[in-house]
Amino acid sequence: MDRSPRLWRIALVLGLLATLACGGSGASGLMGIAAAQDAAAPAQSPVTAAYQRAQQATTVDEMSEVIAECERLRGTELSEANADYVVRLLAFVQNRRGELYANQATDLQEQGGAQRAAELDALALADFEASVANDPSRWKSVHNRGVSYAVQGEYEKAVRDFSRAVELKPDYPNAWFNRGEIRYELGQFEEAARDYTRAIQLNPQDEGSYTSRGHCYFQLGRYNPALADYNRAVQLAPESAVARVNRGDAYRSLSSWQQAAADYRQAIQLDGRSSRAYQSAAWLMATCPDARYRNPELAVQAAERAVQLEGRDDHRLLDTLAAAYANANRFDEAVASLEKALPLAPEGESEMLERRLKLYQARQPYRQSASSQ
Repeated sequence: MDRSPRLWRIALVLGLLATLACGGSGASGLMGIAAAQDAAAPAQSPVTAAYQRAQQATTVDEMSEVIAECERLRGTELSEANADYVVRLLAFVQNRRGELYANQATDLQEQGGAQRAAELDALALADFEASVANDPSRWKSVHNRGVSYAVQGEYEKAVRDFSRAVELKPDYPNAWFNRGEIRYELGQFEEAARDYTRAIQLNPQDEGSYTSRGHCYFQLGRYNPALADYNRAVQLAPESAVARVNRGDAYRSLSSWQQAAADYRQAIQLDGRSSRAYQSAAWLMATCPDARYRNPELAVQAAERAVQLEGRDDHRLLDTLAAAYANANRFDEAVASLEKALPLAPEGESEMLERRLKLYQARQPYRQSASSQ
């Protein structure tokens, strides 16, 4: 299966950030603190006022004012109960401001403002760290700090925070899912699959958890369980081109060429700008060991379309284009395409590309086996 590290990284970040808005936010979350942790807002007027302002705050500036007020109150004479409440109120608002920073960073990243997005991500992380320091039992802050660590590429720290989050809130599926995402990124596929399984148990209608567990099984070479998960993902998201391509890849690895071809065609119909759908279709039509499913002309067209959509800096797309050219007996172009792919490929894939290059230089096409990816 083609899981481009660059595209997967974007999906990971956006998927994690999307969980920041789930639960524990706004007035209802704050009142939950007062009700569940304090029975009622404190009677002392300055503390009550801080609580009310926190309840109404919706912008970074408003939350910053509440944070400043809580910091000021910490330096005054308060009863033990009120002092404890102010610290936990401070942790709550710090977490909320961190969420706003993170959401703003996501919007800027999507708009191309990478530098400012990175600055906001750093502010979000600082708020989450402060929130956890003030209230280590606040599971949402721990979880959100893990998200920020993941955005920063600090995966081991992210795993520790998600592990702590599932201890504090074991029925929160996002924490299990996000720990699975990071473990997948670290190559810990068995552990990630177990996390996705728990996320599925908590949220059986989540297409993303089935998809990600299917990816784990695929990486482990367990194609039948992967196919079962991708089938479920297609059922839950029938209009998703990505779900169809994933299932097509599993079919292809099980030598179910007809079913794979059908899924790739459907994916292209669902999303005519999916480079991965075109790439997968081109790979099948160029390299399938069963001649009935090879089509030199269409394979070249699909591979060229994939490169056109995504660009020429993706080694997998260039590899697919080379395979399509070779299948069409255009070996000089196949060699040229693969020579462009080699410098872009990670170290672990270079040897495989070198072997294909030798085939094309010998004017022979590449044919996949049932387990090739």
